Amino acid sequence: MNAEPLDWRRIAAAHGAEVTWHAGTGSTNDDARALAVAGAAHGVTVIADAQHSGRGRRGAEWVSPPQRNLLCSLVLRPSLPLEKWPRLTHACALAVCEALESIPGLPPPQIKWPNDVYLSGKKVSGILVESTMDARGGFAIAGTGVNLNLTAEDFPAGLRDTATSVWLERGGREVSREDFAIHFHRRLMAQCLRAEADFPALLDDCRTRSFLSGKRVRLLSGGEEIEGTATGLGPEGELCLLHDDRRVQLITSADLVRPIT
Repeated sequence: MNAEPLDWRRIAAAHGAEVTWHAGTGSTNDDARALAVAGAAHGVTVIADAQHSGRGRRGAEWVSPPQRNLLCSLVLRPSLPLEKWPRLTHACALAVCEALESIPGLPPPQIKWPNDVYLSGKKVSGILVESTMDARGGFAIAGTGVNLNLTAEDFPAGLRDTATSVWLERGGREVSREDFAIHFHRRLMAQCLRAEADFPALLDDCRTRSFLSGKRVRLLSGGEEIEGTATGLGPEGELCLLHDDRRVQLITSADLVRPIT
């Protein structure tokens, strides 16, 4: 497989926004945060061909060989009240799905609440949205890693049964990282506007792509292990969990969310 540096200038020209590219970095989220602290505007993007300290929720490591995937973080300055900022994770997940849906030959992408995107029942993307308050009212950093051109051998042995890539799902056909980055940025900017103007419609689009809906799941929330059936999303994107006693619980945040096979 060909592995070449990202043509970040092409991405910047399409974005109409500042793009910072690194051949290698620690974390694009950390880089984007530094730019935001210095005053970077909404939509400013950091992209790397490789990162050695990429992370997901709970500090989990994100593994990515150089020049294979999309590794990017965007500065977001939403006009939403702070308590509504969790909507940005849904906006980002939906934008990843829409970018994937623009690629021919892929199965339908699904959103695994709260922050993963799946293809064929395996993880293809992880999302990490981190928020900070500052003198300008605060900002969020939306970090996204998408497995684009990874072969089976690129995955650590322990991930080959649970993770996938666009390359694998398309039968060994490469996808342009530049095209994907451009499409993803456009869709994320659009979905951020919807998160403010029409969040119910955004959630409806997320519901149609739900990986967990109808499945029995086990998760950890507030230090408590909880089990039930996922029935959908609440008004602010909470996971609706139906207990055996028919009680419905809205889960606002959780770790280790797993379907029970």
